[in-house]
Amino acid sequence: MKNIIKRTAAALFAGVMLMSASVTAFGDTDVAAGEKSDILLPSGKTLGELETVIYDHNAEHSSSDLDDAQFASVLLGVFKGDEVLYTNYLGYSDYENDIPADEDSAYEWGSVSKTLIWVSAMQLWEQGKLDLNKDIREYLPEGFFHKLSYDDPITMLNLMDHSAGWCETTKDIWYKDGETIPPLGEELQRIEPAQVNRPGEVVAYSNYGAAVAGYIVERISGMEYSEYVRRNIFDKLGMEHTSIAPDHSDNRWVYEQRRKMKSYNIGVINNICQGSALEYVGAYPAGAAAGTLTDLMTYAQVLVDDDAPLFDDPATQKELFTAIDFYGDSDVPANAHGFIAIEYNVRVWMHSGATVFGQADMQFDPESKVGFVLMQNQGVSGASEYQSLVPLWVFGELEPDKYSSTVSTAKLTGRHYLMARSQYRGMLSFMPVLGAVSFDGDFDVLENGTLQSRGKTQLGNDGGKGEAASIIGRKQLPDGRDALETQSMDVIYDRYYLPKLLLMTAYFLTAVIGSYVIRLRIKLKKSRRAVSIKGAFTATAASAAWLTSLLTMTASMVIYYKYTGGIPAAAGAVMGVIQMLCGGVCAASAAGAAVSAVTAKENRRPALALNILTIAASLLCGAAIVFYQLYCFWGC
Repeated sequence: MKNIIKRTAAALFAGVMLMSASVTAFGDTDVAAGEKSDILLPSGKTLGELETVIYDHNAEHSSSDLDDAQFASVLLGVFKGDEVLYTNYLGYSDYENDIPADEDSAYEWGSVSKTLIWVSAMQLWEQGKLDLNKDIREYLPEGFFHKLSYDDPITMLNLMDHSAGWCETTKDIWYKDGETIPPLGEELQRIEPAQVNRPGEVVAYSNYGAAVAGYIVERISGMEYSEYVRRNIFDKLGMEHTSIAPDHSDNRWVYEQRRKMKSYNIGVINNICQGSALEYVGAYPAGAAAGTLTDLMTYAQVLVDDDAPLFDDPATQKELFTAIDFYGDSDVPANAHGFIAIEYNVRVWMHSGATVFGQADMQFDPESKVGFVLMQNQGVSGASEYQSLVPLWVFGELEPDKYSSTVSTAKLTGRHYLMARSQYRGMLSFMPVLGAVSFDGDFDVLENGTLQSRGKTQLGNDGGKGEAASIIGRKQLPDGRDALETQSMDVIYDRYYLPKLLLMTAYFLTAVIGSYVIRLRIKLKKSRRAVSIKGAFTATAASAAWLTSLLTMTASMVIYYKYTGGIPAAAGAVMGVIQMLCGGVCAASAAGAAVSAVTAKENRRPALALNILTIAASLLCGAAIVFYQLYCFWGC
């Protein structure tokens, strides 16, 4: 009998321990019961209903087996003012060693880090040390920029709303070794992208522009940006478990915890672990913060605090959340001094971020003071559904007639828009064409001139799932181009999109033709049936150039994605030289083929056909090399 009692007790104890582990690993619940469950969220759901929907979603999508998991780990905190309503740690920070995510897990903020720049800038503005409307070059060393296309002033407000005019850089921005990271100013000069739009005209989300703003904070304050943030934000809020330095060297605890973390690619081809995914961004103000969920939530809660602990005067925080950019000609805000507005059932200020390691999100409603923070260890290759669903669960969907009634409908079907945030100079300038977006279905034209989607779009409030309505601004640029303003980025109608796409298609075809010409010549030589045709050698050389050029362009894309946003200088130089040689061979081959076509006497018809093909393909390949700047790495 005693043995039975002992065994029963042991089984019960083991069951309790297993359930406890399950709560931590799968996040079944971690919210106080009782009166909190009846708290009403802006979505109309109660806190208890939010807990239930998360529990059900987690039960359906989580797994202790990496191969079956639909997400790695998600950390979620919901708050109202200074009160934490709900926290949960779902999944694993390390599947291989069965380590669940918990309150000591150190996750990367990604671009949520940019909000630290904007808070810092407003602190300096409050002190009278920074003029948001002054040309930023007055705060920088003389001759700091080398690739500006316009003499117009670039202001801090341009940096905040991402309208300074820069395109994406083609230079590599990540470092494998923290000890090789140069000082911030040097790094910004090394990776400077081309300025392709006049300041204030086009919104194109810019990591570079944000990092420049961080460097201005450094220049004005007289201390390194990381030190400024630590003294004036982290220390003020007691955020002892958050780092801002690119290599986490400013916080030993974060340094050690971050190296225990693992990152995962979920559902790309199969679920794989990519190790610690430790890479360091040199322009670190734009996205290097890392720390615990608790610290991120502490920071978010302060931003809805009417006492504004981060500022001397609460009016400064109100100014921080005053809009500086609107959708089209409406009064619906798009950006407030660096914080992005999203229209759900309520207006929310937010910033999200993604790195090689993972993703983060911070959203809050200043009126109800309800908000949430979310962190996960799935990198830029994909996000869990929580990132798109949690905002709808907490804030609700945008009501179709919330801001104004519909006066008509608009069709955007058949139009292709190029994303303003892309590479418009250098050997990656073909990417805007390949990344063109289109909008399907009808859009409501509102009384304020904006468009409102009713789902089925590529761009929306739900991470691109096309299920939630969203506001889109409509505007015309000074040069006459039509543009739509989405969250932190314009998409611009390109009337020449089809010719550009046709040139790229023809460029691909030249490589295909070239490969067949080379194979045919090899086969004929092997079978000793080669016929003497004037221009055959020229066609073979040109074919090699067409094929080599395409392979080099493909390599540039592979390297770009491998380095998550850039091409190392050595690789760029090699590929640039190869493309120059290919362009030269194309030019010489076209000229040689023209001569051969005129002077050929034997086998005239085959020679004429082969030489015309060589001329046409060489000109197309050469035109693509020049037009898409495939040769250009330096100074582009």
